[in-house]
Amino acid sequence: MIIGIYGFQDAGKTTLVEDVVRRLAKKGYSVASVKHSPHRKSVDCEGKDTWRHWKAGSDPVVFASEVETAFIKHRKLGPEDITRILGEEFRPDVIVMEGFKEGPFPKVAVGDLKPRMGTVLMNPKAAEIVEYIEAEVSAERTLAKLPGLDCRKCGLDCDGLARAIASGKRRLEDCKELPSAGVSIAVDGKRIPMGRFASSIVNDTIRGMLGSLKCYEHGKDVEIRLEAKSAPPRRRR
Repeated sequence: MIIGIYGFQDAGKTTLVEDVVRRLAKKGYSVASVKHSPHRKSVDCEGKDTWRHWKAGSDPVVFASEVETAFIKHRKLGPEDITRILGEEFRPDVIVMEGFKEGPFPKVAVGDLKPRMGTVLMNPKAAEIVEYIEAEVSAERTLAKLPGLDCRKCGLDCDGLARAIASGKRRLEDCKELPSAGVSIAVDGKRIPMGRFASSIVNDTIRGMLGSLKCYEHGKDVEIRLEAKSAPPRRRR
């Protein structure tokens, strides 16, 4: 779940982020945070070993010590790229973005200002933000269990059903296409919607094929990766 907190300078954004992160961490959520600065400044310093690595042609540069690891990329990354990298590499439950006014994620406005697109809360207390985040995380986790077909056989699309389940109004079993086999397929990082019949076919077919392999163990989780290869060039006649 991604949440942005934005506002004017000295409006109290960092204090609010601290409070929200502390409350989430105490509840057992894994949290990653991002601080956006409008100024042209670097955490790297001229003359430092990492700066010298960069000047020699390395990018990114990693600083590794006994107490921390810092990845330094010497170019601007947008919020979409930052959240994608954090999600893929660290898989936090929540990503808190301080200072980003734009981006395809819900936002919290701090101070007396005109709300930007995607703003869901105006000048809330930390407890209100945490309550909103917990509801969204619960809905996201439930949505991940649903097939993603949006078939509406239950009367709702998958997002609507996930939110209804998370709020206690519906049950997971209300999904008419809920797969009985734990199968998930993603292409280029995007999950392919798959119902009960298709997931069973994939599960039975793949496990049947793997059954002839020496190291395959029935009942164990299976992960298969198919790399895309460009087609060979056609020969000219």
